[in-house]
Amino acid sequence: SKAGMGPYSDPSAKLRAATQDIPSSPATEEESEIITPSEPFPTYQTYAFQTEIKRGRFSIVRQCREKVSGKALAAKIIPYWQEDKQTVLLEYQVLRKLHHTNIAQLKGAYVSPRHLVLIQEMCVGPELLHSLALRTSYSEVEVRDYLWQILSATEYLHAHDILHLDLRSENMIITEPNLLKLLDFGNAQFYAQDKVITMDKCMDYVETMAPELLTEQGALPQTDIWSIGITAFIMLSANYPVSSDVPCEFLRTTRKGKVKLTRCYAGLSGGAVSFLQSTLCANPWGRPSASECLQSPWLQETGLDSRQQALVTFPTSKLRNFLTEREKKRGLLCSKYGLMIAQ
Repeated sequence: SKAGMGPYSDPSAKLRAATQDIPSSPATEEESEIITPSEPFPTYQTYAFQTEIKRGRFSIVRQCREKVSGKALAAKIIPYWQEDKQTVLLEYQVLRKLHHTNIAQLKGAYVSPRHLVLIQEMCVGPELLHSLALRTSYSEVEVRDYLWQILSATEYLHAHDILHLDLRSENMIITEPNLLKLLDFGNAQFYAQDKVITMDKCMDYVETMAPELLTEQGALPQTDIWSIGITAFIMLSANYPVSSDVPCEFLRTTRKGKVKLTRCYAGLSGGAVSFLQSTLCANPWGRPSASECLQSPWLQETGLDSRQQALVTFPTSKLRNFLTEREKKRGLLCSKYGLMIAQ
């Protein structure tokens, strides 16, 4: 096949990820073990933990300060059961290998008998879609520039045999000046052609899940490309390609391979349409790689065509309504899991 891999094999055994109560602060330094990576990190210092930034189902992110330098950083605190320790440590093992402009950099880490604490660079700014919604309008060229950054980071990940597997816009922060940072590697996995990566059917975000995940056939590099296609579609339409909270209906519709381009804004270029059609192909083998996406004429365009595309702007009122509805769903999920999302 195109990717050099045969038919899907039987799914591998699933790993259990238990929801746990997350304390307001990590374990004390005395009972912690500093993780010493093979690559050198800056000399480990103690940190002062401050304001909560975000709370999720399996972790909490707090602002922290390096006491010696005074530098503001972000601390992701992940509790675990002892039997799940190696699974939780996978996020650290992934992050310590990554050094890319569009990926939040790991600065240090330590582990206690109950928590993994990842110290990362502080990325201040709105989520990707909120960054667009804060404007009065935006153009296809601006969307293309963000997609270039996402694909650049994804190409880097795939070159290191890493799948992100959660490339939702919520995990992308726009810092100044318009620099995109990819966050949250809690679902990331190391990939090998003889390894079948299955995920529990988490239907909370069914609109962004690739068909091969819904059918438990296994994740591939092309699975990340599907997620990028979904993000591109939302930016170019303020809508999902398929809207359904019923997994079987969603899967049935996506299997038809029909992207509803009528939901997109008027005036899209042929390159944008081709990008959406290729990345949202129901068959993963039909999707381009990240490198192929970056080499596509649409993402390589410069000069007059770019200026023409910039003349076609999209008002943000529809996108703001989309985000309002998404936040309502997020609020329902928070209630379901007994969580509070920091504003």
